[in-house]
Amino acid sequence: MPRHFSHYYFSQKLVADASYAISAIVKLYPDAYLLGSFGADLFADKEHKKRLADADPVQFFGVTARNIFTNGSKCRLAYMLGFTSHYALERAGNPFVHYFAANGVRGYYGGKSETRSEEDIEIGIDRHLIRDYLGTAKALSLVQGISVRKPVLEEIAAFYVDVINDLADVYLNYRKTLSLLSSVKADMPLSEGLGRIDYMNREHREWRAYTGEVTSLSFDELMDEQRIVAYDLLEEYMKMARSNKQTDESKFGYTASGNPNI
Repeated sequence: MPRHFSHYYFSQKLVADASYAISAIVKLYPDAYLLGSFGADLFADKEHKKRLADADPVQFFGVTARNIFTNGSKCRLAYMLGFTSHYALERAGNPFVHYFAANGVRGYYGGKSETRSEEDIEIGIDRHLIRDYLGTAKALSLVQGISVRKPVLEEIAAFYVDVINDLADVYLNYRKTLSLLSSVKADMPLSEGLGRIDYMNREHREWRAYTGEVTSLSFDELMDEQRIVAYDLLEEYMKMARSNKQTDESKFGYTASGNPNI
């Protein structure tokens, strides 16, 4: 799955052009939104990450929205807007990573294809985003830790215990969940062959997207394309949380792993 810096960059680009209603919520709780944008990555345990990634998105987003509608918590809403951003990039980015891990990543300028693990590719993408967009100073600030207000941490921990843990079959008590949320930070491992291997697919090799379509998009272009989808998902979630609207299954038709939700 895309790593911390991919999600940070994507979520910040989203909110920069979001509607007034979404921007207002995020401005009230920017720390909750940022924490939500890391989604399942707050879990160190791979099984927890997988359970959240494979959770039924129609149920997951529908039940959390209903809880926010009943509870009225703007903090929980900001967190779930961040989580929606995370979900939008995951379901598009995971198939990209899976494809090139299975089929090899080419070198630049016609270089031969090399075998790289999913983790190698994820790190390579993150390092490109740091180098080309975020800058080292911003990256290092995230590595040092994410500053989240104590009441926000407590509210989101309660949200997990009330709703989210059960939806993903992750059984952690309030104290353990609070500890996980409090310790979230990005890591910045080195990437092998960053200037030699086309981790971002900028030379446009064909691959298969989560929709089943064969495409040659680079990861940069994939994020730009997915932002349009993500804006729609954010607006849909706002409607669900504010008016108790039923989940539109057509909008949440894929799991975060990029698989059809059947």
